[in-house]
Amino acid sequence: MLRRHTISRAVHITLLALATATGIYGCDSRNAYVPPPPPKVTVGAPHVGPVTEYMEFSGTIAAVESVDITARVTGTLRSAQFRDGSTVHKGDPLFIIEPEPYQAALQRAEAELEVQQAALARAETELARSRKLLTEKAGSETDVVKWQQQRDSAKANISRAKAQIETARIDLGYTRITAPFDGQISRRFADPGNVVGPGAVTRLATIVRRDQVHVYFNINERDLLRLMAERPKPKTASAPTMPLELALADEDRFPHAGKLDYADPGVDPATGTMQLRGLFPNPSGRLLPGLFARIRVAVGQSDKAMMVPDRAIGQDQSGSYVIIVNAQNIAEQRAVVLGALHEGYRVVTKGLTAEDRVVVNGIQRARPGSPVDPTPAPDTGQPAGKPAS
Repeated sequence: MLRRHTISRAVHITLLALATATGIYGCDSRNAYVPPPPPKVTVGAPHVGPVTEYMEFSGTIAAVESVDITARVTGTLRSAQFRDGSTVHKGDPLFIIEPEPYQAALQRAEAELEVQQAALARAETELARSRKLLTEKAGSETDVVKWQQQRDSAKANISRAKAQIETARIDLGYTRITAPFDGQISRRFADPGNVVGPGAVTRLATIVRRDQVHVYFNINERDLLRLMAERPKPKTASAPTMPLELALADEDRFPHAGKLDYADPGVDPATGTMQLRGLFPNPSGRLLPGLFARIRVAVGQSDKAMMVPDRAIGQDQSGSYVIIVNAQNIAEQRAVVLGALHEGYRVVTKGLTAEDRVVVNGIQRARPGSPVDPTPAPDTGQPAGKPAS
């Protein structure tokens, strides 16, 4: 009995203590729940202004002119008269192949020409004499026919000798190789002392033109149709001159200006694309053949395009959206249709008005349906959310 009475008394004391504590703390208004303040966000109205819309493509730079210097005649390579990788100019001497055998061949052809000219002179003299004798009935007609044949044969031999002389001169000219145009030459692929020419090493070096480059890129069928609609084909049958802009992999902007100078006759049905080619000046030599390049072409101009910072755009399963703040400072999610990206700003073609307050900073803190504490973006005279330069 004593133990049961002791337990009951302990429980009674515990309950009394809890009730007292509850009464004390329940009446303390200083510990009532206070909701956190709305998150701070930066808002700004969409910027409305002129924007040029571009199409962008990926391409590869190629040389406008690239020539393999080859040995056209057989012989020992005497000298290479350039420094590997240097710039050469049209007409500069590059290689010399031993010229003596071809000089001798030219002399033989010239000597043969003299022999045939002498034979022609004798044939004409004898033909004239035999004709005179025939008229005087002192000679035979057979002699006349004979010397006519000799004369005609000598004339043919003279023509052949002249052709041999021209061939010998051409071969002799091939022993001295010069640059066909201004450009950069590669390393030499054969050293002096080696036999080069037909049946041996024929490729001696490569020259690449550097003051201009080509850029090849492909356009798909949909973009091609749009480009054709935006830029109708000229009525005159002239080469295409559509302006292009180029940027290398380490360039944010497009500092290189060029033009379209070739388009394939049709679309490749296997890929659904057409290959185009642009021509770009390269005065600095920075545009090297084989480099990757980005190409863009202007396809339209909008004078009142609506833009917001690209970082203000969100994505979910339904598409693109922005967070706007209504008059009650409640965040709302608004679906938008996007256009081109222009210097970090995305054109919005549908879903916004010029009076909307778009969250440009703190979009991750703004929850649709919840209040926010909006702060207007600073007035820098630039699009909302863009820092002053």
